[in-house]
Amino acid sequence: MTDHDLPGGSAPAGGISAPSEDITPQAQGWAIPVNTTPPVPGFSASWKEIAAAIASYFLAWWYLWDAGFLFESPDGVLPWFWTLLFVLGFVGLTEFLHWEQKRPRESWIWLGCLGLITLSILLDRDGVWDIGQRGLFLHLAAVYWLLCRGGRLAEGESGHLLLLDGIHGFVIFPFYHFYLRIRCLWFEARSLARGRVRVRWATVLWSLLALACALGLFAIAVSLLSKADAGFHQLMGRAADWFRFDWNGEWLFKFLLSLPVGQYLFGLIAGSRREDPEILRERGRGLCAWVESLRKVPNLVWTLLTGAFVLLYLVFFVLQGSYLFGAFTRTLPEGFIVSEYARQGFFELCRVMGLNFALLWLVTRMSRRPVREEKASLLLCLILLAESMLFAVVAFSKLALYIDCFGFTPLRLQSTWLVCVLFAGCLAFGWNLLTGKKALRIWLVFSAVSLSLLCLV
Repeated sequence: MTDHDLPGGSAPAGGISAPSEDITPQAQGWAIPVNTTPPVPGFSASWKEIAAAIASYFLAWWYLWDAGFLFESPDGVLPWFWTLLFVLGFVGLTEFLHWEQKRPRESWIWLGCLGLITLSILLDRDGVWDIGQRGLFLHLAAVYWLLCRGGRLAEGESGHLLLLDGIHGFVIFPFYHFYLRIRCLWFEARSLARGRVRVRWATVLWSLLALACALGLFAIAVSLLSKADAGFHQLMGRAADWFRFDWNGEWLFKFLLSLPVGQYLFGLIAGSRREDPEILRERGRGLCAWVESLRKVPNLVWTLLTGAFVLLYLVFFVLQGSYLFGAFTRTLPEGFIVSEYARQGFFELCRVMGLNFALLWLVTRMSRRPVREEKASLLLCLILLAESMLFAVVAFSKLALYIDCFGFTPLRLQSTWLVCVLFAGCLAFGWNLLTGKKALRIWLVFSAVSLSLLCLV
């Protein structure tokens, strides 16, 4: 081997070649590990989330005062005042966080339902629904409006994935993001400690000084006005009662309870905003795909089973026709009085309609081929819906006879609403079978709006 055969072209003294500066580790075949995994982004919170996190403490406070079964309102404060504060705070906080997002037109409907139910609570009338029922409706309307307003419905709009939307709104979103408020506030505290917002300290100090001066002048003004007018003095005394805390009693318990309530509310409002709508749509499509995988029953089997139900109802109508349709002619069966005839069988007929809806869902979801592609199956399903509508008409005739004789009561109005909703459900289901168009959304809107309006009666 010659010197020219060595790397670098020449050998130094001692016979050991010096490495050339032109030789890099890559040229010599050395592998350098390169981390190709993108760094995981750290948690961050926007200024809106920080502000909303602070506001959620007040929102939870108002919510607990609204829960009249837990706390009594302070003297001079009407119970509906807290309901109004909470609803306005809930809607305002949601709009504050979602303001840049386009508002779906459908969200106005659910916001209107929320407003009508709230108005019925503020009026505090003994109407069709009692205060507990209206409170339940208020929660349902508020959460569903939030999901619709934020575009977090599983289908992007109201539809047959209503149950999945309810699980998202009441369980998954608030509990998955249960500690989001703590994380947002901790993020802001760390940012302040690191001096990332050092320029704010001067602003904060001067703002606190201005606040202290304003509060002092405000207190002096209230004192002078109270001395000038006895009525104003009494009013200010009642207002001051709101801020007198009994830390050994109810106020301390309320404060401790408001912490998890506020985390739940903030997890719902701000947490839903952090959910990717496309992932929610994918989850909905996955659920729909799973339902489609249930199509394993031959159509002939479901046709025969549906035919058995149709035949059963036809026999029932024929044998009991004079009894069922007596309300139309105001002819009561022998031995019956009006109240007994009207009440007997009403809710059983409604349950039969509900059972028919369950049967039709199984037929349309488990038949190997779509029902619209099988004329016999489609015809039997439509006949079953027609029989269900006849059940609704018979139930309504009984109820109308009862109301005509004895007048309206809350329970009778609730029953009337139920029959109308079931009848409308039959129409929506039939329209879907005939045209293949989505009709469940219209039925849901009709049911919700009519219920909200009935709250005002």
